[in-house]
Amino acid sequence: MILSDRSIIREIEIGNIIFDPPVTEMDFSPSSVDVHLGEIVQIFKKPHPAIPKYVDLSHPEIHSSFSELLETIDIPDAGYPLESQQFVLSYTKEKITLPSHICARLEGRSTNARFGISIHSTAPTVHPTFTGVLVLEITNSGGLPCLLKKGMAIGQMIFEYVDSPPIKTLRSAWQGQRPPK
Repeated sequence: MILSDRSIIREIEIGNIIFDPPVTEMDFSPSSVDVHLGEIVQIFKKPHPAIPKYVDLSHPEIHSSFSELLETIDIPDAGYPLESQQFVLSYTKEKITLPSHICARLEGRSTNARFGISIHSTAPTVHPTFTGVLVLEITNSGGLPCLLKKGMAIGQMIFEYVDSPPIKTLRSAWQGQRPPK
């Protein structure tokens, strides 16, 4: 069952859903809460000629060496120009913490989507017991360059109750993630 704004507010007030920094009244829609763009974007570095042509996604060390492939850029106050057909990684401004009985989905915002901006490629699920910032896989599939500005509303979280306590605990390489400094 998807939570209404009333239920989300109640879960925040009793400390089951935590946003750090806290969300404001302006961030609520009838069944979601807006999340905001953090302060950096990451782009893939141009490969060195000695690096293989393809990334082996099944390699056991892919998670530990992933950050070596990225260049981190502070978003200027004027914004980061996301060109048409460009892909970047970023993070939510908010750190999110969920209890064992609530999960969420991170979805884009329709205003941004109308210009071709999507914020995830395929994995919108935020599992129960997750804590950390959310990685944004931002793509501009539209025909116009768009500015990404720190703190802009970039996505929305839709919360749902889990029908029974999970058997497994969250084992994710991304649990507790923070943006790189």
